[in-house]
Amino acid sequence: MTVQPALAPRAAAAAGAFPLRLAGAVHRTFPEGTARIDDAFSVRHFADLTTLYGVEPRPEVAARGTGNSFAGMSAALLAELSPEPVETELVVVAHTTPDLDCRLAAVTALSVLVPGDPQVLTVADCGSAAPFVALEVAGRYVRRHGYRSAAVFVLDQATLPYETGRDLAGDAGAALLFTADGGAGELAVRRASGATAEDVAALAPRLLAELGCGPDTPLVLGPALGAGPALPGHTGRRLPAPAGLPASATLTELLAEAERAPHEDRLALLDHDPETGELSACLLRRDA
Repeated sequence: MTVQPALAPRAAAAAGAFPLRLAGAVHRTFPEGTARIDDAFSVRHFADLTTLYGVEPRPEVAARGTGNSFAGMSAALLAELSPEPVETELVVVAHTTPDLDCRLAAVTALSVLVPGDPQVLTVADCGSAAPFVALEVAGRYVRRHGYRSAAVFVLDQATLPYETGRDLAGDAGAALLFTADGGAGELAVRRASGATAEDVAALAPRLLAELGCGPDTPLVLGPALGAGPALPGHTGRRLPAPAGLPASATLTELLAEAERAPHEDRLALLDHDPETGELSACLLRRDA
């Protein structure tokens, strides 16, 4: 017998809507970076790290290439997100892979780069649910403290001198800015925990319905879902997110589709992480 997992607890806000409006969003992939990890400090750091977890180091990876740190990618995304300085009260950074360089965390860099002396947080160890957990955490802090602005950064990087157990495609990221009067629409998130692959077909329609997805709403699907579960009544387009970007793939594909199809007033995504059992759904509504 399959027991359907309960929906993750949430505040009373309608359908998981983020309490601020979307003011802007950017996404990009990054070419080979300039940060090296073959210096003496990094070599000791990765040697200690791999020894602790019984993972084989790959010194040839560090020796042959350079990468992008989360701090560097965050700075680049911030410059695109708000060319003019925007005071922001809360910043949340989400990632699945570890950072390339442990000496300067993205949240530390953003606490200096983002105007307004923001509160800064990191969300990690959540698998592909990282961006959705980050949005939930940000929403709860906004409600609790009455913030009128917030930003969420979602980051991936692939240059690590040890095996991660994941097939990583490169360095990429997305950033979202929320304000009280943002003109880009509204974002809402729903999640279910403890979902197996067999649970997805039953739970997914429920999550999407709670968000207000219509039968013809275009749907971005996470890499683990393949062609997607059976969704009775759903007639909209299905868009596969690329593999190899465990944190940012689905959100990036959603934002890219929003750029490709400005006439669509609603776009949704659905993602499942079979390792963590997190099933996540998100709706971008631009008619709000």
